[in-house]
Amino acid sequence: MLKIVLPTDFSANAQNAIDYALFLFENEECTFYLLHAYHDVPSAPGTRLDAIKNLERLTQHTERKNNNTKHRFQTIFETDSVLNLINRTAIDNAVDYIFMGSKGYSTLHEVFLGSNTVDVLKYLAHPCAVIAVPEDYDYDLPDTITLASDYKHTFTPSEVAPLIAISKLWNTTVSIAHIHTEKELSDEQKANKSVLKHILNEVDTNFIELEMKNSVASTLLFLEKENPNIGMVSLLNTKHGFFQKLLREPILRNTCFQTRVPLLVLPQIAP
Repeated sequence: MLKIVLPTDFSANAQNAIDYALFLFENEECTFYLLHAYHDVPSAPGTRLDAIKNLERLTQHTERKNNNTKHRFQTIFETDSVLNLINRTAIDNAVDYIFMGSKGYSTLHEVFLGSNTVDVLKYLAHPCAVIAVPEDYDYDLPDTITLASDYKHTFTPSEVAPLIAISKLWNTTVSIAHIHTEKELSDEQKANKSVLKHILNEVDTNFIELEMKNSVASTLLFLEKENPNIGMVSLLNTKHGFFQKLLREPILRNTCFQTRVPLLVLPQIAP
């Protein structure tokens, strides 16, 4: 049984991420943890009791709307930061996925550096996948999941397992996009590509080459634009990988990042 955390602040953005998770795993046995981290701010409207009632109503509404006997729901409500509560929930329940909403059209600075989503991605203490769902994403089955890589990391089966699970679930092609800055692959990169190809041997795959643009952000946007069949983009959250580069780019402050598909961030797991 899959275990999936669904954080909510009762916004439409969070609701869209919840709906997408229920849709994506509609045929799987799942326990969903509907989670709200309450902040006691004296000047803010509403009370702790209001938040508790909102979470109860959300859970009841979700159960009625979902009407899926394969899905079970548990509510988690505590006064804590979003990051701390997600970390404890993920560790205590050995969760497989965390679904979070992200702004679909905004400056990158607002989307990433100012969001709970990126705090979770940067400081998550449990090795599980995080799926960031754009605010206005009109969800559909992912025809293709694109995994962006520079082949400088040796993937392990555990790292790619969340991606493979989704691919098998919906018979989706996995497209490995090599984003390169060099003219030729080194021997190490060739070996890493071979390892990744072997790990993905149970799913339909293809390999494409993509030249690095001005930034990781612009490269990913170009990838989406040129490949309309992409239903999800995936990155590995390594210390020196593309996702961390994305967070550090100066382009965050002045460029729009209009992502149209969910972002699947895979955890780095030692062999």
